Amino acid sequence: MDSNVVLNSISIGGGLFIGLIVFWFVARHTKKRWTSNQSTQAYTPPSKISWEEKRRHPRVAVSWHASIKTSDRTEDVQLKDISLGGAFVVYPEPLGLNDTLEISIRIPNREPLSLNAVVVWSNRNMSGDRVVNRGMGIRFIENTEKTRQQLDTALAASLEDSQSPP
Repeated sequence: MDSNVVLNSISIGGGLFIGLIVFWFVARHTKKRWTSNQSTQAYTPPSKISWEEKRRHPRVAVSWHASIKTSDRTEDVQLKDISLGGAFVVYPEPLGLNDTLEISIRIPNREPLSLNAVVVWSNRNMSGDRVVNRGMGIRFIENTEKTRQQLDTALAASLEDSQSPP
C-alpha cells in the first residue's frame, strides 16, 4: 500500500511538472508571436504632436529684439518665432508659469509693438545639455483688436520678406 501511495504521488507530481512546462512553452510562444506581430506592423505617427495641436496660428521664424516688462523689472530679450497667438522668447532666466508680462517687440522697419502676455511654458528647469535656447513660451492675452491687426500685418510682411528671392 505504501508503494501505491508513493507511485500515485510521483505520478501526480510528474503530471503537474509536465503541465507547467507545457504551459510555460505555450505562453512564451504566444508572447513571441504577439510581440513580433506588433513590431512588423507599420508605425503610423499621430497627425500632430500634442503641443502642436494647441496652436491655432502658424509660427513665423524670426530674430526680433524685444523687451519684457514684469512688475519688478524690464529686460531685453530675443524672439525666435512668433504667431498671432504667442511667441518663443529666448531669455537666460525664464519667468515662471502663469507670470504675466508686457512685451515690446521691435519689428524691423516698424514702430515697436506692445502686447500683454502670459508665460505658458518654460524650459528653465531642464538641464543645460538638453536646451538649445533657454527661454519660455508666451501667449498673447487681453490685447486690443488694433494691436492684433498690427501684429498680423507685421507677420504677413515678415513672411513675404522671407519668401521673396534675394
